Amino acid sequence: MLRARVNISGGLRGFAMTAALAGSLGAQAASKPLPLKYVGPATVPAITAGDLMTRLYKYADDSMMGRDVGTPYHLKAVAYIESEVRRMGLKPGGPNGSFYQDFPIWTTTLDAASSLTVGDSVFTIGSRFIAINGAGAKHYTNVPVVFAGSLTDTLTSLDSAGVAGKLVLLQPGPRPSPEVLQSTSYKAFRAALAGAAGTLNLQGDSLSTALVKNFTSPNSSMTPPATDGPQRAPILLVTNAVVEAIFGAPVSGLTKGQVGKPVTTDLRYTRTAASPGRNVIAILPGSDPKLSGEYVAIGAHSDHVGFAHGSRGESDSLRVWGAIGHPAGAEGGRTTPLAADEWAKVNRDIANLRKVYPSRPDSIFNGADDDGTGTVSVLEMAEAFAKGKVKPKRSLIFVWHAGEEHGMWGSGYFMDNPTIPRDSIVAQLNIDMVGRGAATDVTGQKMGGGILHGGEHYVQLVGSRRLSTELGDLVEKVNTEKKHGFLFDYNIDADGHPQNIYCRSDHWSYAKWGVPVVFFTTGGHADYHQVTDEPQYIRYDHMAALDRLIFDVAVGVANLDHRLVVDKAKPDPAPATACKQ
Repeated sequence: MLRARVNISGGLRGFAMTAALAGSLGAQAASKPLPLKYVGPATVPAITAGDLMTRLYKYADDSMMGRDVGTPYHLKAVAYIESEVRRMGLKPGGPNGSFYQDFPIWTTTLDAASSLTVGDSVFTIGSRFIAINGAGAKHYTNVPVVFAGSLTDTLTSLDSAGVAGKLVLLQPGPRPSPEVLQSTSYKAFRAALAGAAGTLNLQGDSLSTALVKNFTSPNSSMTPPATDGPQRAPILLVTNAVVEAIFGAPVSGLTKGQVGKPVTTDLRYTRTAASPGRNVIAILPGSDPKLSGEYVAIGAHSDHVGFAHGSRGESDSLRVWGAIGHPAGAEGGRTTPLAADEWAKVNRDIANLRKVYPSRPDSIFNGADDDGTGTVSVLEMAEAFAKGKVKPKRSLIFVWHAGEEHGMWGSGYFMDNPTIPRDSIVAQLNIDMVGRGAATDVTGQKMGGGILHGGEHYVQLVGSRRLSTELGDLVEKVNTEKKHGFLFDYNIDADGHPQNIYCRSDHWSYAKWGVPVVFFTTGGHADYHQVTDEPQYIRYDHMAALDRLIFDVAVGVANLDHRLVVDKAKPDPAPATACKQ
C-alpha cells in the first residue's frame, strides 16, 4: 500500500502495550515457526493456503530485492506473474497480444557539481546544503534571504511585502500543534510566507550522511524531461555555515525579518530512461455471449519499495522491538520510551528466537504482505477460474499494477490507456495487504482516536458503497449466504478518516472514472513498510479464506442479470478531481 505521511502516533500515545502484542513472535517461536525459506509443490485449481504459501515465498524472496518499479528486480517479479497466467491459458490483455503493458519511467539524479553561492563563498552539494524538490526546480540568481524564525514562532508577524520575492530562512522547531495550526497568528504567518520565492531550512552544523545519500540517489518519475524550463521552487536544506555566510552572524543573533546577502543556485540534474513500469494483464472471457463484453476487474500491485544500501539492522530484533515501539510500522509508533520490563521482554523474545534462527542483518523490504499477498491472491483466483468449473457470465480482467508505491502509476496508466473499453469495466476488486489482521496486529486508527486491532475472520472494506450501494450490499450478501463468516471492519472507510486509505491504493484509479470498487485489506501491522515484512509471518489459512470470499464476490458481480447500479455521485470532473476520503 502506498505510504502516506500520516501521523497516527496521537492515537498510540499513552497506549498500554499488552504482552500479547509484544510476544506474538516469541509465541510463534515457541511452537513451530514457519521456515525462512520454502519451496512448495505445484499449485492446484482450488484456492488453498498451501498454494498461497508456495507462491509468496517465491515472490517475496530476497532474490526479488524488494521489487521496486523501474528496476530489473521488478521486471523479474512480473515475469513470474506472466509465466503463471500463460501457463493457466488465460488470454493476453495487454497491447499487441501481450500480457504486458509498459509505461515509461525516468530516473533523475542530482549532480554533485550543483552549488549554492553567497558572495565569494561557494557551497557544493553534500555536507553544507542539499536540494530536495527535484529536477523541476528553479534556479535563483542573486535572490535576497530574509530570516523567518520557526513555524511555531508566530508571536511576531512577518511583513508580507518584505518577504515577497525573497528566500525565507526557517529554523527548526517542534511540530505545530493542532491549536497552533488553527490560530489566527499562524495563518497570518503562512500567508506572509506564501509570497516568498522559496525556502531555506536550517539543519544545524552538518547534514547527515543518510539524508545526503537519500536526496542524491536516483529518483524515479513518470514525468518525461522538461522541455519548457524548470517551474517549481526548490526546498534547500542548509547548515549553519551557509547561514553565517548569508547574514554574517549565527542564527542565534538574528531577528525575524532581518535580510541577508543574496543567494545564487546552480542545481544540475541528469535524466535517463529507467527500466519500464510493467503492468501484467490477463483475461478470462465470459461464458455468456451477451455479457462477455463487460468486465469485472480484479487487481493488486506487483511492486514494493526495494532495498536499502547497507543493513537496516538485525531482522528479528527489529521485529520484536517494532511490535512495541512501532506497532503500526511506518504509519506511526508510540511516543514514550520502552520501560524496563518491556526491554526485558524484548530481550527474552530475541533470545528465544536465537534458538530457532541465526542472526539476520537485513536491508531488503520484501513486501510479503504489501503487496505480495495481493499479488499471489490474484494469481490464485486466476488459476481457480481458469482451471476450475466456475465460468462467470461476464469476462474477468486480472491486472497486476506496477508502481502503486510511487503514486498508483500503473493503475493510473491502465485507466488512462485502457486495453479494453473503459466503460466496459463494471466493477474493480482491489486486493492489497490481505495476509495479516491478527488480534495482535494494530490494523489502523479509529476515526475519533484509539487503535483498531484485527481478530479471527477479520477484514477491512473500503469504498464498497461509495459509488454503488448495490455492490456493498452484494459483498455482505455473499459473505452471509456463502457462509464465509467474515467480520467486516468499515472504520477506515469513514469520510475524512485521517489515514486517507480510500485515496491510497489502486482502486482509486478506477473509482475516479466512476467504476464501483471494493478494496479488501486486513490492514496495517508493525511490519508495514519495514524490512521485517516477510513470508514467514503471513496467516495463510486466513488469506485463503478471504480469497475464497473475494472469488465468490467476483462471481456474484459477473453473473448479475444487470449492470451494477451506480447510485452515488461520480467524481466530477472525472478523472481530474482530487480524491477525497
